Amino acid sequence: MKSWKEQLRDAKKNLQGNHSKTTSDEKPTTVDFVPPASWLEASPNSGDDPLPPGSKTSITHRSRDSCKTNRPAPAGPSSKRGANGANDEKEDAAKNLPGDPPIPDDARSPTQNQTAPTPDFRPHVDGGRSLAMPGWADAGSSLQHPEYQGGAPMVVRIGVDFGTAFTKVAIRAGVDLVPVDWSAVTSDESPTGRYVIPGFVHRAPDGEYFWRGLAEADIQGNLKLPLIEMAGSDECPKATLAYLALVIRYARAFLYQHPEVGRKLANRSLRWELNVGCPTEPHDHPEVVDLFRRIARTAWQLAGVNHLQESSVTAAWRSGEAEVGLEAEPGVVPEFVAQIAGYLGSRQVSEGLYALIDIGAATLDVATFNVVLPNDLDSSPRIPIFFSAVCPLGTHYLNHNRHFRLDLDFAWDDAAPVEPADGFAKRHGKRRADVDTVDSAFASRVASCIAGVTDGTRTNSRGDPRSSAWSEGLPIFVTGGGSSCELYRRAIETGELELKRRMYLPSSFRFIELDPLGARFQHFGIEIGGRLSVAIGLTEDAEGIARVVPHHDIGPIMRPGAERIDHTELYGD
Repeated sequence: MKSWKEQLRDAKKNLQGNHSKTTSDEKPTTVDFVPPASWLEASPNSGDDPLPPGSKTSITHRSRDSCKTNRPAPAGPSSKRGANGANDEKEDAAKNLPGDPPIPDDARSPTQNQTAPTPDFRPHVDGGRSLAMPGWADAGSSLQHPEYQGGAPMVVRIGVDFGTAFTKVAIRAGVDLVPVDWSAVTSDESPTGRYVIPGFVHRAPDGEYFWRGLAEADIQGNLKLPLIEMAGSDECPKATLAYLALVIRYARAFLYQHPEVGRKLANRSLRWELNVGCPTEPHDHPEVVDLFRRIARTAWQLAGVNHLQESSVTAAWRSGEAEVGLEAEPGVVPEFVAQIAGYLGSRQVSEGLYALIDIGAATLDVATFNVVLPNDLDSSPRIPIFFSAVCPLGTHYLNHNRHFRLDLDFAWDDAAPVEPADGFAKRHGKRRADVDTVDSAFASRVASCIAGVTDGTRTNSRGDPRSSAWSEGLPIFVTGGGSSCELYRRAIETGELELKRRMYLPSSFRFIELDPLGARFQHFGIEIGGRLSVAIGLTEDAEGIARVVPHHDIGPIMRPGAERIDHTELYGD
């Protein structure tokens, strides 16, 4: 007779061989997870012993394993249809991530349930569209309106959502909120494309950085992802600094010439503040926050320089001047906190467990966290983060997967909304069934990433398994440029159905609609509002949005129930 260990091993093999044969008493799935050291410090009231270094709990931090992004090569705009760049990208796409099985050349049929291997990230911008700074943007070199006459002070706060593929900027000048329109730089006047600026800058042979369409200029891209690895060093991120300096200069000039707000500024003395977004997980490390703050300060200083020579960029980085024209040090805010800033300040906010799913161009970010409202000792909400995942499953990779599996040239615009499956099939002369098959495999990976975070939070002692949200419905924010894409919505619904099946509940998710632009900007719509949510949140006071704290500092938050009255209080002894 087999031992119990052998019987258990056989049962696991059978379950792995046929997932459809799971029974109703199935336990929630768990996967390995190596949490950051700060998460493993035991709370004095938790009763848990701290785990030793290297210990694993039962949920994957996806960015450390299957969702970890390769360090990309320098990025630039995509090539035109049929150009050599498309063939080069297909060669890059054939390189699998470590641990992935090799994909033979004859195994690329769309009928097979697999997705394209993840290549290095290279944002596609409409077949190589160049950027050109308009002449009127030179006014942004000054900290005051071109017709400045003096006057009462006015606080102007710029929020810079510095993204992997695109950057979005919003400005709050007094009571006015101004989303920055980049069509004068990109020539993209589409409803969504005009509010994003691609993440690359030109570098001339003489070392000058600029936005000008010159053939001899090198294109510098991949400006954000390598910054995390640079934290703690004194290496100068020259291209990143030059790019952000151009972004800030244009944003200030755009405000000056705004038809409604600009005319108010000539009679005011502008007092500037600057907030930038930071990835959620690295924000836990002080050296990353310090790096982003130093980059923001230096870029603000360089925005006043007419010619961004490599030597001047390096000199500004080394000098670290104390006075750069800002009222305070730049605020560095976790991006997901900025996304929900409007909700945190609304009347509908409540304490408890939440999840956020941010669908960007390059990455799918998923996080679970508690919201703890201010009390007598706190001036702002506290956000303890439980688990998060960053997967290379953004809209860029959805488009890449379609083109790779259906043997199409790599030509699309990452700034545009994802095309629905039926429209994509008709435009490329493909069968709808083949597109659906390709999308289904990709959606499964999205659903798996989401399930890894929610399941871990629900089942792991380092999560919040006792939260009443599991029985009453987990509140979820769905944000980012891909939030209106049908495929991601379908993947989220799949995750909800699976959670309902495991917990035998009629409802599992409660979706919270964010309105970052407010009622005054109804004409922008959900698509644009979703893209600008981080930038708009960053126009709030950085100190007043929320504080990210270790989750073990705060116990489970339970919604109050009806108080039970002892019968002796009613009837006596």
